[in-house]
Amino acid sequence: MDITKTELIDKRNEKLWNELNKTHSISVEYIDIPNYSCYSENDSSTVFVSENNIDANSFTHELLHILIRQKGIYFGSSLTNAISGNPNLNRFFSDGLIEHFGNCMDHIKMLPIYLELGFDKKKFIEDYDENKCTKAEIQDIKSQFKIFGKYNGQAIDYYIAKYIAVKADPKKHLNYDKSLKELNKLDPKLFGILEKCVNDWKNMPLKKANIWDEDYNSISFNFCENLAEWGNGKNIEESTYANTV
Repeated sequence: MDITKTELIDKRNEKLWNELNKTHSISVEYIDIPNYSCYSENDSSTVFVSENNIDANSFTHELLHILIRQKGIYFGSSLTNAISGNPNLNRFFSDGLIEHFGNCMDHIKMLPIYLELGFDKKKFIEDYDENKCTKAEIQDIKSQFKIFGKYNGQAIDYYIAKYIAVKADPKKHLNYDKSLKELNKLDPKLFGILEKCVNDWKNMPLKKANIWDEDYNSISFNFCENLAEWGNGKNIEESTYANTV
């Protein structure tokens, strides 16, 4: 099937599709799934399309994930390598959180491009209308984060998950400013480590203009080093679940 003849491609994303296909082999599979996704290995990618929802918005979202890979940026993989071999970080950074954090970091880079192409930010993610960090969730984190001098690894994991979910959300919910202030108040040092990571990521060009420009590996490495330093000496009950947000 010629994808350019379907509703997946229109005048907004046609150039992106053509540019990606110059260096990438992209296939499309129509399957019975609720949400779009993609899988990439080397220079090949497969976009899994919901057969009941042929949508250029969702398709372009996946193309932008491929664009990040085409630029040679693999933040999630770098994070996995740094955390998987570090028993200190394993106590509060679950495999589920690694995947979630990497996906959100991609979204932070993808959203400006998505908007520049002419797409509506309300169509960027399926759960656009959902509040990514409710008052109840903040209260739950606060009640479990540290009890009688002992930190809860799952609560730390959830703290980080909620922080990055807010930062990556295209919709700026009215409650977010207050939620971020509460997270900062709960642990200013951890909050500062997360802020630095996200700000460095935002400032990192997709294509290095100078050899001294920071790249994704150095951002990931510094982030994990700072997290490990933060965790040193703390009595932390290890996180034993895969975070879902």
